[in-house]
Amino acid sequence: MSAKDPNQEDSTAGRALAVNDGAAANARRAGRFAASFLSRLPGADIAQEQLRRAEKALFATLKDRMERAAEDEPPTGEGPTASSTGGARARKPKVERTYMLPLPQPPSRMFADLLQQAVDQTKPQAYDYLFAAILRELVPDEARIISFLSDGARHAVIQLHSGTLLGSAQSRTLVMENVNAVAKSAGASLHESGHYYIGRLRRLGLIEFGPEDPQLLVQYQLIENSSEMRQTIASIESKPRQRAKITRETLRLSVTGQQLWRACGGASTQPKLAAPGK
Repeated sequence: MSAKDPNQEDSTAGRALAVNDGAAANARRAGRFAASFLSRLPGADIAQEQLRRAEKALFATLKDRMERAAEDEPPTGEGPTASSTGGARARKPKVERTYMLPLPQPPSRMFADLLQQAVDQTKPQAYDYLFAAILRELVPDEARIISFLSDGARHAVIQLHSGTLLGSAQSRTLVMENVNAVAKSAGASLHESGHYYIGRLRRLGLIEFGPEDPQLLVQYQLIENSSEMRQTIASIESKPRQRAKITRETLRLSVTGQQLWRACGGASTQPKLAAPGK
């Protein structure tokens, strides 16, 4: 039986170590970036300690994985080899493994840390945590809408239902929700998704709805006379005994939305918004 080539084995081990070193270097760079970011947040000491634990576990897992991969991989060119008796030696089967990075700490400990931070934090720090969590949920178009609504003005929004002529409000079916012109007026890139943006901002508590405002009659009429709205109403009323029901409402930035806007610096630190498409 032919002996293994030492040069080939060294090459395989070298490739494994090179991959290991590259992965470790990437992990270190990510760790340094995360540490720099966490140092600016409330509770930085606790967060950085958790990061160090996670980084240590990551390095250990990467090292173990690369060493095992080097052991399992046959040298280049190795395959079934004829023996002196004419038989063949089968290649060592490759072992597939699934690795999971360990949690930096168990959920019970993480929750206990949050409770401790809740005791130690100041009110401004509590707002920082809250607003940071909200901002992570937003997309750029939604930030643009918040900026547009920051003057506190009310804007028209319409809900379109279908139902029978004598049916109760509970029997109606919602067909078009949160139809508005705010996203387009704000210069959102996907202004046709304005109904979805408004729904998300409402669920996050950043905007609030109110009753119809007669002073916004022109806005209501523009929305109701849009081609999409007219086509939808015609489709509803083309069915037997079905009628379209329009509900006019208003929307504006909520108290939480105003607090978020001020916490982010308001107009003083916001970039100048260009027209859509520019």
